[in-house]
Amino acid sequence: MLSLGVKNLKRIKLSKNIKILILNLPSPPKMDVCRDFAGGYGVAWPAKRGSYGQSRKPIFNPFIPYIMTSLSGEGLECYVIDGQQKKLDDKGVIQYVNKINPDLIISMIGLPSIFKDVQILNQIKIYHPDCLIVGVGTVCHTLTQSILSNSRVDILVKDLFPYSFTTTELIKAIIKGRNLKKVPGISCRFGKSIFGTQESLGNNIDKLPFPDYDQIEINGYDCFRDNDWNYWNYIAILTGIGCPYACFYCPYPIGFGKKWLPKSPKNIVDEIESLYSRGIKGFTFRDQLFTMNKKRVMDICREIITRKLDVAWICEARVDQISKDMLNLMERSGCKRINYGVETGATELIEEAKSGVNLTIINKAFQLTKSSGILAGAHIIIGWPEENLRTIQATYELISKIDPDHINLNILTPYPGTLLYNFAKKRHLIASYDWTKYTSHSVVMKSKWLNADQLQEAVNNIVRENLKRETIKLLRLAHKNPMIVVKGFMDILRSTILS
Repeated sequence: MLSLGVKNLKRIKLSKNIKILILNLPSPPKMDVCRDFAGGYGVAWPAKRGSYGQSRKPIFNPFIPYIMTSLSGEGLECYVIDGQQKKLDDKGVIQYVNKINPDLIISMIGLPSIFKDVQILNQIKIYHPDCLIVGVGTVCHTLTQSILSNSRVDILVKDLFPYSFTTTELIKAIIKGRNLKKVPGISCRFGKSIFGTQESLGNNIDKLPFPDYDQIEINGYDCFRDNDWNYWNYIAILTGIGCPYACFYCPYPIGFGKKWLPKSPKNIVDEIESLYSRGIKGFTFRDQLFTMNKKRVMDICREIITRKLDVAWICEARVDQISKDMLNLMERSGCKRINYGVETGATELIEEAKSGVNLTIINKAFQLTKSSGILAGAHIIIGWPEENLRTIQATYELISKIDPDHINLNILTPYPGTLLYNFAKKRHLIASYDWTKYTSHSVVMKSKWLNADQLQEAVNNIVRENLKRETIKLLRLAHKNPMIVVKGFMDILRSTILS
């Protein structure tokens, strides 16, 4: 138990037999949130639910096994509650916390969910006033003062995803009673003031302890489809973090780092095989630049094939980092879909959206991917500072031409800490500072030529046109298998946001 009260966080001490709870909070009312997306800021989709819980199948958050394994490796007693997977409301969370009665809670805080995340953590603090609450997530880097000043959260970790290194060092320091001002990469309250320490220790993810899934429920998460309309429930695994491209709008360098840090092929396939032995056959590779190194990709694929793992997986890639021989090997090893950062179809916007890419490269990537038997998905962003009706039309024309199998339509969001945020704020383009609207699916920034309402209507038009296009494609398949039409409509609706 605590040797000093949590009101004085300069030096506290817990015994080594403390109970640590890793708590993935449920989604707030009216939204389903995925807190590790958008560089750890999180994205959200609208939900009709009026309470905490989860309406869609949740997406597994990889921070859970990495933090748990790092702490368990220090001989600490750890518990995991995934409030999204269990579809808990706030009362359900409190009941689980009461049952465990932890001495310390680690929880990820998202941007669109920030107020409700803090609210439920505050509730926990009422019932467990001596429990230390540690927040992780990209908002802990950029909204530190706001969170600590307006909540009962005790300490914020400012590490890169998955937060394991600094969190582990923090808890080791607490157990030893060290001065927290000597722990790098944290912020916390000290009396009435808030202090922060220098940047964290770094994040060589290939040196992280091998994730242990024995204490984690790994069923009940999201699914994806393949070319044959089979659906695969999947677990997200971390295969690399960081991106050196530094696109001015992108939040990933803030939360995941500016340097690409890959895991080794053996490490990745060992984790796949470990989950495969537990009945998991579907995977999404969380890596902003999975195809950054062709040899590494080929080695991963060969390792999967050599071990005879009958798995299905999806990944993200740049359109200028693929080749025919690599795609063929990816398909043989179980790759079912690649999501490409297309962003825009307007030639005058594409340089700032995706430096080094042009429409010819995009077209070729989609042709090569489809001819290899892999579904090709497109990340599309609407709302660039120079966006106008003509550039939006050009984007829709590109969508029609490349005919993606999956579309992730996003609205450009000025996340705090990005160059875009500073640019938009200086030019009075930001239409709302209400963080609950920073979902990546709501207009919070106007362009130089279109206001927020005009941008939203343009997005809605793209959604409607895409629904028509997909409906026609599905109806052409109805004679082969009527169930494909039903599954297809469900798939479209799951990935479509219409405001």
